[in-house]
Order: sequence, then structure tokens, then C-alpha cells
Amino acid sequence: MRNRTVLKLFSMIAPIFTWVLTALIPGRKPSVLATECRNKAKIMTLVQGLDSYMDPEGRTSLQTIVEKCYALGSFPALWAVEGAGKDLAEWHMSRNTTPSRILTDAPLDPKWDKSLLMLHAGIGLGFAKNLVERMTSSSGEQVRQVAIRTVELCRNNSRPGYYGAAIESLGLVSRFMKDAAFCRQVHDVLTKEAPESVGFFWRGVGRCLYFHPVNFMPGFSRPCRAMDLCEAETPTPDLKETLLAGVAWPLTIVNMTNPEVMEWVLEHDDQYFNGSRAFINGMMSSVIMRYDTTLDDPLVGRFVNHKPNPQNTALCALWESRIRQPIEAAIHSIYPVLKKHNRLDEVFQYHPSLESLAAKLEQEARQPAR
Repeated sequence: MRNRTVLKLFSMIAPIFTWVLTALIPGRKPSVLATECRNKAKIMTLVQGLDSYMDPEGRTSLQTIVEKCYALGSFPALWAVEGAGKDLAEWHMSRNTTPSRILTDAPLDPKWDKSLLMLHAGIGLGFAKNLVERMTSSSGEQVRQVAIRTVELCRNNSRPGYYGAAIESLGLVSRFMKDAAFCRQVHDVLTKEAPESVGFFWRGVGRCLYFHPVNFMPGFSRPCRAMDLCEAETPTPDLKETLLAGVAWPLTIVNMTNPEVMEWVLEHDDQYFNGSRAFINGMMSSVIMRYDTTLDDPLVGRFVNHKPNPQNTALCALWESRIRQPIEAAIHSIYPVLKKHNRLDEVFQYHPSLESLAAKLEQEARQPAR
């Protein structure tokens, strides 16, 4: 996460290595899995940025930075905005270890509210990265301080309805920069001190498992090593679904430009999600986030309406039931409700049924105030 040059070189080499290794494993499709690898590496580069999104003096306004991110194009803008949020948080942390109201008071024209979800994800990334990097040991007290401080920073700098997007990044940073044992330590702290953050945290861990360097090497028993990692690292059986949803989230949006990747996943579901509801949740949640961030991007529509080879009737049926129908519901039924009730950050944690969540929010809103 620190060395931008190494990351750029890695993004060039990893797809080639993946293609060669995958070609040696029977039943795999090297071109598809190499494409997925290339897409992951590209996104990591966008978030990290070859240069900081912040100028050293901090004179460039947040709105100007956001405008520059969106000028890159609607597809890369999402991750560029996340990277801008990360750099914003790190810039403030280098000058004041207890910043507050960074995004709460940020002068941002309402037309750029579409950047808020990923800006919050970015500041959470920056806060957690800054604190974890400064750890001198993994003692219980230091882990506790990192977890609690990240929670406090995310709360004190997030707008209402966006805290979940920020604290979810603690999971990504914890697993990327440390290991599974460290995540368990953070889990114990959050369970006692901030239980409402536990689901967001493990969703972030799942997102990291998809991007983690170990997952760039194709698995031998299963194409995606993240699947086995989810099973091995979950602290409880229930949270396994959260981890899997965290994998499904980036799997969907990272590869939207190449629907053949999702075709492969659907056709080999027994090696991926094996019918888990977490796949639908992660996919729908990521599309809601993408839709809110880039409303004018035709990519979602092209992905939804993608037509697999009509001769493969089984795949066509899977695309209809597991891609098109859930995404249509996410965009037209669930997203408007979450937006109306200022609860968009709920897509940053696992819900067995987003439809049920939306219905619950509507029901609560109809109840008379006490």
C-alpha cells in the first residue's frame, strides 16, 4: 500500500503470471482469470494513485479534487474518489492526530454528494492505515488503541448515514497490513467497545481477501483463494457470510467491464459461493454503491443487460436470476429507500435480505413519533 512504483510493476507482472499458471491447471480459462487479475491490479493502482491526490500545502479544495477524480471517467472515478479520501485523511493525520469534521464541514456542492460514499470509505482507509503503520507491537493494548481510535476518528469525521462506509475500511487495512490473528484481536475489541461496527469490519476483511496479494495467485483446488480464506478466518459461522459478501462486492464492480468474468463465476459457483446468499448481497450492495457514485454511468445498464451465448441456456438462466433480477431490484426498489432514509452505509455490511431491510425502514418511518 505504500510503494506506488512496486504496485505499478506488480500490476504489469501479475496478470502474465496468472495466465501462465492457470494454463497449467485443467478446467481453467486462462484468458478470463488473467483479465480478472489485471482488473484487480488496475483498481489497486487507482486507489493508491501514482501521485497523492492532495497537494503538500492542502490548498486545493476538496471539491476541486473530486472534480478531477470524476474527470478521469465514470468507471475509474469511483476508486479515484476513494483514493482522494485516503490521502485527505492521511494529510490531516500528519498535522493533527485527532482531526474532526473533515467531511462533516467540507465545502462541497450538493451535486457532488455522489462522491460521499467513497470519500468516507477513503478516510476510513487513511485513518486505519495511519494508525496501523505507527504500531510498534501487536500487544493487546496497542490493538485496542488502534481499533478504538479508528472508530472515534470515523465517527468524528463522518456525515450522518456514512459512518459504516468509513469504518468498513478498518477491516480491509487490518487484514492487508497485518494478518488473520490481528483481525481476531480487533474483533474482540469491537465486540466489547463498538459492537455496531463488527459487521462493517468483517465486510472490509472480506473485501481485502479479494484484493490481497495471496489471492492474485490462482488456487489449485478452487480458482479464487479468497473462498478458502473466508472459511478459515471467520471468527463465527455467521460471519462467514459477511466475509463472502465482502468478496462478492469487489468481484462484481471490479469486473463490470468484463462480464465474462462473472459468467465464469456463475458457471463454477460450486467452486466460489456455492449457493450462498452472500453472493447476491455483495453483488447488489456493490451495484447500489456504484449507482449512487456514478448515476450517469451506462456501465451498470450494459452489465445488467449483458447477453451470454444464447446456446448456453443454463448460463442465460443464471444471468437472469442471479444478476439481472437482483440488480434491477437493487436499483429501482432498494436504493431509493436507503437514499431517502439516509442509510446508504448499510450496503457496507451484510444483510441476509436487502429487501427486508428496505421494508423495515419504510415501516419504521410510517410509525408515529413517540
